[in-house]
Amino acid sequence: MLAGPPRLVSAVTIFLLLVLVWWYFQLIRRDVPLTYDHSPPPEIPSKTPLTPSISSVDPLDFSIPLKFQPGTPKPPGSKYSRVLVLPKTIEEEIGWIHAELPDLPLAVYEVDNASAQYRVPKNKGREAMVYLTYLIDHYDDLPDTILFFHSHRYAWHNNILMGLDSAQTIGRLNDARVARMGYMNTRCHQDPGCPDWIHMDRPAIDFDFFKKPEEIYYRKAVWEELHPGAPIPPALSQPCCAQFAVSRERVRQVPRERFVHYRKWLLETSLDDQYSGRVFEYIWQYIFTGNAVYCPAANSCYCDGYGICFGGAVKYAEWFAIMDERNKLYDELNVYNNEKKEAEDKGRKFEFTKEAQEKMKELEDEIRKLDPQMEKLRNEAFKRGEDLKSREMETETYDDTHIWDHLNQS
Repeated sequence: MLAGPPRLVSAVTIFLLLVLVWWYFQLIRRDVPLTYDHSPPPEIPSKTPLTPSISSVDPLDFSIPLKFQPGTPKPPGSKYSRVLVLPKTIEEEIGWIHAELPDLPLAVYEVDNASAQYRVPKNKGREAMVYLTYLIDHYDDLPDTILFFHSHRYAWHNNILMGLDSAQTIGRLNDARVARMGYMNTRCHQDPGCPDWIHMDRPAIDFDFFKKPEEIYYRKAVWEELHPGAPIPPALSQPCCAQFAVSRERVRQVPRERFVHYRKWLLETSLDDQYSGRVFEYIWQYIFTGNAVYCPAANSCYCDGYGICFGGAVKYAEWFAIMDERNKLYDELNVYNNEKKEAEDKGRKFEFTKEAQEKMKELEDEIRKLDPQMEKLRNEAFKRGEDLKSREMETETYDDTHIWDHLNQS
């Protein structure tokens, strides 16, 4: 058997393959110059906006959430222009404002006076009608800070550490906080209203007609009338009771048409005066922040908002724990005093038993120990609030640049 020819074919094949490989490497080693396109980019027609403008969006399309931007406060020590928007009836007295806040510009709406300087289209919806009317009529002419308050000076829902006094609340309020946050509920205490308050899907058997009488009226249909297209939130929460401050910039981040829409709803709804107004009590935070639940820390509210700083949430809570203990003792003592007063009112002679007298003295002694302790801590909180560094440490912030510095000081 001959084997020569196959060896010859294999050699030729190998030779051709080597030639092809050599040719390929010679080809890819050649330098191929790159060609650059130096022509200018195509022009964008000036009439074509890069991003959709606010005016191009339907202001009443609530399915598109408003994007609120945080504000920038003025330099420390700067003055802020203000106005106090106040609903009242003819009979209600507001002399306390002129006496305590004489330089504060006012927009007083006498809701039952057709010839008043500031008027509403209809006396319905409590303070909500007044607030909305002011925002509509003065949308283009607003001061730095707009304060929305009731006409009474003292109320249970005002801030405890300022004696439940609206004059102190307004006088101490930090405009820089309002400028930064855009919206500030002027009540620091979270109960009632936070953290989990109005539920539009709550079963009827679970309604609380004492604490939340408005909840039964705040159902899905009402939300959809007020915010057509917006998703229904799981809950609506903020501290009660419809007194707040808002910055000019934040007001103008809400289209004026929305305030007109809200007032139109107030005018046309079948809900009565009381409950149509209370519906708004738990949506002001939604209108001005986009948050259905808005419950700032109470100690931050007091410290940054009013310059009353306990040095953190724990120490703040400790003061109120002492207050609760003191009030519990006072209530217990008051049972004895009321028993005596009730008997005397009926013309009966009354004397405490020896055991009752001893218990009353014990309660009085305990109260006398706690009162100066509370006063000392309260005065220290007011003094601490004068220090800008202390206020900064209790102020909410997303900036974590110096967070470890704060932690090391705690």
